[in-house]
Order: sequence, then C-alpha cells, then structure tokens
Amino acid sequence: MKKPLIGIVSKPALVTDMWHFMEIVDDIRLVLIKNNALAVGILPTDRKIIFKEDEESDNYNLTSEEKEDLEKEISRLDGVVLEGGLVSNKYEEEVARICIEKDIPLLGICSGFNNMVRALGGEVSTNKSLFHNQFGKKIAHEILIDENSKIYKIIKEKRIVVNSIHTCIAKEENIKEYKVVAKCPTDHTVEAIELENKRFVLGVKFHPELMESMNPLFEEFVKECCKNR
Repeated sequence: MKKPLIGIVSKPALVTDMWHFMEIVDDIRLVLIKNNALAVGILPTDRKIIFKEDEESDNYNLTSEEKEDLEKEISRLDGVVLEGGLVSNKYEEEVARICIEKDIPLLGICSGFNNMVRALGGEVSTNKSLFHNQFGKKIAHEILIDENSKIYKIIKEKRIVVNSIHTCIAKEENIKEYKVVAKCPTDHTVEAIELENKRFVLGVKFHPELMESMNPLFEEFVKECCKNR
C-alpha cells in the first residue's frame, strides 16, 4: 500500500531574541511514521510571523499571493496535522480552511484545535485555570465523548482520561459549524470537535501524541489519508 504524505504545520519556536526558528513536534512525526505514513514539515508562506506570546497575530492577514502559495503546498498532501504551541498565526487558520474546503483529512491538536475554531469564524478565549494547564505527560482529567461521533467510533469508549496542557479554551456557544463531540465533565469545557460532512476533520484540546492509548486515533487518521481524494 502506498504510504500517505502527511504534513505537520510548523509553529514559531520561542527560543531566542536573535534567530527565529520554526519547529515541529517530533512525537507527532514519530507516531505518523509508526502508523505507516510519510511525514513532511509545512512552512508558512507569510512574510511576517508572530514569535512572541504577547504579540497580536490579528495585525497581519495573509496576502492573496501568500494564500495561493500556501494552498499549493497543502494541495499536494494526503493529510495535515495542526500541532500545539504557545503562539498561533493566521497561516494556521488558513491551512485549516484549505483542508476543509478541499476535504483533506485534518487533525488539530491543542492550539491546532484553536486555529480550526477560528478558521470557521469561532472564538477562543483565555483560561488561566491550572486545572487545564498541567504541564507534562501526566493524565489531568476525564472527558466525556459523544457516542454519535467519529472519535467515539475510533476510541470505543465514552469516558477517557487525558492530559491537559493549555491556557486557551473555546466555549460551545463560540464554536461555529463544528459538532462538539467531547467535554470535560468538571467544568464543561469543549475537548473535541468534528465536521460531520467531511472525511476526517477532528480537533482535540489534549495531546494524543503523548498518550499510547490514543494510537487508534492516528491509525484511523492515516488510514483515511490513504484513500484517494
């Protein structure tokens, strides 16, 4: 079977005041490779990237040329992963829109989830609760999964426990077009979203790449990426 080509969208790395770096989470690359996919990095086509947490990404929108170039990059792929990170830029929202429009399988993780929400006109807000920002691989809290969802068909469990390493949330009333398919029962924050009329469009707030129990999620994602568009 031909291996699908899956792009991992690079994020700004907050490491220095002199050089600027783009980074890719190797745990995501590795889990894709283990599930028989080819992984490639996707670099933004922007002429301006936000590298600092306190800068506003809203002050720069992609030009028509930058959008067209980004679409060329994404269109050659069989699937795309929007990874987590501390800073988001407009190109990540644009990647989500391109994938949704062209029905390219899309998996959004943590801030990737946020950018999926923003891509369809939703809003994301800051939540400084330590309950959701427990840095590390440890399991943080339980989530409840809708039984009428793609993620339930993959995981085959209604209740699971996940890690939680984030300071931003999307309230259900601020999410547009997506179906909310998982929530935290403690404070009802949204933990997973899907688009029902697409092959595979799933966003999760937790980090499945750090959880061995979540391998079926990547296995199904890669399987869908193998199918001809």
